[in-house]
Formats: sequence, structure tokens, C-alpha cells
Amino acid sequence: MKYVVYCDESRHDAQNHRYMAIGGLWVPEPKKTDVSHAFRSLCRELSLNAEVKWNKTSEARLASYKRLVDFFFDTPGLKFRVIVVEHSKIDNERFHGGDSELAFYKFYYQMLKAWILKGNEYLLLLDKKQNCAVGRYGDLRQMLDRRAKNAEAIIRDLTIIDSSETPLAQLCDILTGAVAATYCVDTKGAKSALANHIALRIGLQHLRFKSASPHFNKFNVFQINLGL
Repeated sequence: MKYVVYCDESRHDAQNHRYMAIGGLWVPEPKKTDVSHAFRSLCRELSLNAEVKWNKTSEARLASYKRLVDFFFDTPGLKFRVIVVEHSKIDNERFHGGDSELAFYKFYYQMLKAWILKGNEYLLLLDKKQNCAVGRYGDLRQMLDRRAKNAEAIIRDLTIIDSSETPLAQLCDILTGAVAATYCVDTKGAKSALANHIALRIGLQHLRFKSASPHFNKFNVFQINLGL
């Protein structure tokens, strides 16, 4: 199977807690064009003519954003995985040579690697990010290529995109942001309602959960244990 994977990140601070989430939306490549067109059409139907994203969630947009979430759950083949990282437990000096950017891309790799599966081919689309080190995307690509080789899979390409112009990347942003914010506990108002709606669609009370395994499923949450 060939997949297109839209990737995004979200950071959330509240009550002295800071969480980072990195998420990926897996779309079967044969369905990508139809799914993208359907999502664009839904946005137009809902009069969401500008970029949709988690940080734009509001009471006025809540009903519409719930419809976007429902699109994910109601569309066969779409799958989502997110890694949650608590900032206070990251030891950059000990494990990442004092390089927080390197740590970030190691976590990116951890999110992706479990779903690089035998026999599959992947096009990875990452939201653009201003990196301090030159060649950071190339480093990530090399790590993923090694993983793919071991898994007997193929990374066809790793491409940088502008999520503001890519609707399915925006859907990934909404799902990723909801998980990051929920881990900070104090999410309120429309954002809390939207996060609860996502949890309801999964069949859970909230999004502060850890999936039992990295099994390829509809909605997978990996809270990394940094052992600190």
C-alpha cells in the first residue's frame, strides 16, 4: 500500500506544564485526491474559507470544527498517530548533545517509525519549520530510510509543505493540537468541547490516554516515557 502522511506539531503551555505533540495523518495515496477534494468541499460548505487549525477553535466555529473532526472518523482509510512529549522530562544535555532541535527531530522519528510497515511506500509531507541547523530534514530522512530498509518498506520522498495551503495538513493540526492541549488539563471552552468530541468519537472520556500498542489503527496516542 502507498500512503501520503501529513505531519504537524503543536505545543501547549498551562499551569506550569508544557507539552509538545507531533502528529501524522495517514492517507492511502489512491484516495488522496478524492479525500482532499471532499475535505475542501466540506470547508466551503461550512464557510471556512481561510486556514482551519486548532488555535482557531472558537464558540462560533465549534459546530463546524466538529464536522471536520467527524470527516476524519467517517472517512475510511484515514488514520492518525501522535507522540506526546512532556518538556520538563527532556534532558537535552544528556541525550541530545545540548541540541533541542536535534531532540525534536528524534521525537519526529519516533512518531513515524512504528507505522513504517513492511511492503508499504510513503510520501512524507512535513509542515515547514525554520531550523537552526542546515540539513536537519536530510538527517531525518536518513533515519527514516534506515528504518524503512529494516522494515522492507520505502520512503519515496520527504517533502516540506506550507500547511496553510494544504487542507489535510490542517486537519492533522486540529487533531494534534487537541491532544497536546488536553494533556495540559486546563483546556476550557470551545477547545475543551472539541477535544471531548474527538474523545467521544474514539469511545473514551478524554484524550489524556496512551494507546496500548503502536498497532496501526484509527487514532493512536504514544506518550513517550523518557525515564526521568
